[in-house]
Amino acid sequence: MLNFETISKIFSDFLDGTPIVLESDARLSNLIRSNIEMNQKLWNLEDSARMIEFGLEHVAITKREIDKSNQTRNDLIGEIDVEIANQLRAVPLYSQEQSSGESPGIIIDRLAILYIKLSVIRDLLSVIKEEDLKKEYRDKENIILKQIDRISNFLNSYFKKLERKEAFFDVQQPVKIYNDERIKKYIKILKHGRKGPPSHYEEGCDTGREDSFKEIPQ
Repeated sequence: MLNFETISKIFSDFLDGTPIVLESDARLSNLIRSNIEMNQKLWNLEDSARMIEFGLEHVAITKREIDKSNQTRNDLIGEIDVEIANQLRAVPLYSQEQSSGESPGIIIDRLAILYIKLSVIRDLLSVIKEEDLKKEYRDKENIILKQIDRISNFLNSYFKKLERKEAFFDVQQPVKIYNDERIKKYIKILKHGRKGPPSHYEEGCDTGREDSFKEIPQ
């Protein structure tokens, strides 16, 4: 059964640029690697979207690409959950008390983002010269390492409980609306019919990246 050590190796190999060959039937490992690849793509896109010196058209195009990539990321989370459920021959969810608050796919996705941020911070530490700034980023590195450690302990315990049928999770069916070309005209009606600050209907307003790091002080 899947464990933290396997997930960690997939993430570390990807970030280190270690060439790996996954077996064609290793569907779960392939999905996990695809998840960190997509999160890395989103990280780079969000950095690009902040480069307003390239103009508003660049920002708009990048935001649309973020939307598409985020949907792919969400699809991958669902596929990871389905594959884990299939491997475990999951049984129906009997009660809320038996259910984890989050599915394995969501936890693996959060872990992927933490690994990416850890990699970025370590790259920065290799070039930062100011001692006070270097200390600040070493502190950030330690915070992330502690978060990864907590998630690793939880994941291994969670997977064991899933195997023993002591815990269960729902495989959520995705509901897609924001990339549906057919409803754009109705979104415009809703936007123009309201007063006040931009609503959640604004295109490209939610990438998920900052929410994933809200535990980490800046």
